Amino acid sequence: MIQALTTLLLLMGSLSWTLGQDYIPYYTHCNEGDKQIYLENYEAALKEFEQAFALVDYVHARSYKQASTAAAFLGQAEKAYAYARLALLHGEDARFLDGKQYQGFRKKMPFSGLKDSLDTFRQLHEQSIDLTYQRICDSLYYVDQRIIRKNMGVSGDYKIDKSSLPEDLYDLDEEIFAYLLELIAVRGFPSEKNIGPEGYSKVWVLFHHNLRLPENAAHLPMAKEALIRGEYRPADYAWMYDQSRSIFKKEQPLFYYGVADISELTESEKAAIDAVRKEYGIKPLASTEIKRTGKSIRQRRLW
Repeated sequence: MIQALTTLLLLMGSLSWTLGQDYIPYYTHCNEGDKQIYLENYEAALKEFEQAFALVDYVHARSYKQASTAAAFLGQAEKAYAYARLALLHGEDARFLDGKQYQGFRKKMPFSGLKDSLDTFRQLHEQSIDLTYQRICDSLYYVDQRIIRKNMGVSGDYKIDKSSLPEDLYDLDEEIFAYLLELIAVRGFPSEKNIGPEGYSKVWVLFHHNLRLPENAAHLPMAKEALIRGEYRPADYAWMYDQSRSIFKKEQPLFYYGVADISELTESEKAAIDAVRKEYGIKPLASTEIKRTGKSIRQRRLW
């Protein structure tokens, strides 16, 4: 019975990976909206975001925040409030409300009521997600960061029996990923919609550390399907995928995302990379600025 149920759940999970909306056009509009905010073309930015919102059932918290920002700079208080409220209900960090774009009407109703209602927004957001799933993912992130990688900046109230840990702590990565796949089969992909932006901000790291490994290559189609459905952020997919190619396969990166050097590429080569990026909803090369320090290369996001 248990084996049959597990098989059924796995089949349900596999079927769900092939269904859902195509979020690439949505991401294309959101990327252009980010660019127009960077260029201070706020009317064009707001138009891009609103076109994006009309294409999908679930809008990410950050996209609502960006639309609110554009509306605020335009002095459109009602839209700025409406999109800020939606961002908060979707779990966005409330610190964006302190931005200079809201100075003109931050203390006026109804906008002034947003900060007074933060606890309510938080409760409503938590009711809208799988909070148990989020907490499980949080514990896996704790093991990934604090136990395996000794990141002392990550805290958590978890009691770990260190005597049961393997000699090579990196062996735990395999256990984390296996458990995560079991959770996906039962609870769905741990997307922002499913576990909130706070949960997703941790869980993508687990995918990053595991999907890039050659032994997990069979799960890359699942990751791509999640990207297309708006469940796995394009930037996170690109970074993971390029590390898989460049570090483990010793191949040229596909997206040149992260720390890849583009200084010696021709304009036609850059255009070809941007075409592939656009196909996956990833921002173009011009959205980042290359920083060099000795032999190290770092990309700073502009928009």
